[in-house]
Amino acid sequence: MTEVVDAQRRQFLFGRFVQEPGASEPPVAVIGSSCFALQGIACMSCRDACPTGAVRFELVLGGARPRVEAADCTGCGDCSAACPADAVQLSFPESVS
Repeated sequence: MTEVVDAQRRQFLFGRFVQEPGASEPPVAVIGSSCFALQGIACMSCRDACPTGAVRFELVLGGARPRVEAADCTGCGDCSAACPADAVQLSFPESVS
């Protein structure tokens, strides 16, 4: 519970307002093809900037590949701001009804 409150406070301080729980899902970070890590360049700026640890890297043949744990992503946008390749965008998840 403390992590959720702290994440909401952090978002508020940076001018990002949290939607009411249950209103709709928050945006989730999506990593695009211009990502340096996907091109074999060692970069983990998005992971280092993520306050919740939602951005993780998997070791694969040829380097590390980024992935986003949607359940941990708060949609704060810190990873997007830190990306030198502008490869991280925030996207609203598809709602399943």
